[in-house]
Amino acid sequence: MTAHEAAAVLQRDVKFKKEDTIRQKNSKLMRGANALRNAELEVLRGNPAPAPVGSPPGTRSGTLMRSWSTYCTAGGETGMFGILCAAIYAGYLENRTRKMGARPYVDRIQQKALPKIMAIFEMG
Repeated sequence: MTAHEAAAVLQRDVKFKKEDTIRQKNSKLMRGANALRNAELEVLRGNPAPAPVGSPPGTRSGTLMRSWSTYCTAGGETGMFGILCAAIYAGYLENRTRKMGARPYVDRIQQKALPKIMAIFEMG
């Protein structure tokens, strides 16, 4: 094998490894988003309605629980993932209003999902 041929083989192998790494990263991003979604379901499921101030919101209709969706964006070596809520009143429950105390749930979702997300992205 000539030096030119060896360089071409090495270049092909590096390109394949880079593409494989990006595929693995994209898979992990989606798994991370799913871990957040599963944690959201655990935090919001089965709470009594009306929930006491300071605890996650109670379930009346289930709209808050059903209105979450996952997202994942990847661009080469970078990426982001998360969950979004389409319920227009979600922020009011998290932060409170003049007439209603807060029913915080975002930090609890993050705390519940963090160990799973760390395991997904762990190197090794």
